[in-house]
Amino acid sequence: MIGQGFDSPLVQLIMRKICTYCGKRKNRGSFPKHKHFKDNLDSRCKKCVKKHSKVRVKLHKKAPPKPSVCECCKKNPIKWALDHDHDDDSFRGWLCDKCNTGIGKLGDNLEGIVNAMNYFLSRPNRK
Repeated sequence: MIGQGFDSPLVQLIMRKICTYCGKRKNRGSFPKHKHFKDNLDSRCKKCVKKHSKVRVKLHKKAPPKPSVCECCKKNPIKWALDHDHDDDSFRGWLCDKCNTGIGKLGDNLEGIVNAMNYFLSRPNRK
């Protein structure tokens, strides 16, 4: 029954969210606030945000100097991004924010990039 209060399975399911990093379903209180998301909560849980922050600080300390242009699109970036492998936390390169976001949205792996390239190549009006 829907009116069972906060202990009902439906309410408990709604009150929880899946972390995009660790994949675990957690209470909404386990996610930091983030104004750019529909639910005003980050997609990563607080534990993963903290871990990722430590990784980024470590990578920034060991990373080589930034090149003059993005290593992906070869343009002058408005905003720099440190690209790294999320599986082993190794540095990959310096990218502009647009390229880094694009690679991430394609799955942050070679398969996603190849699939996107194959899609473009399969279109008759490709440029």
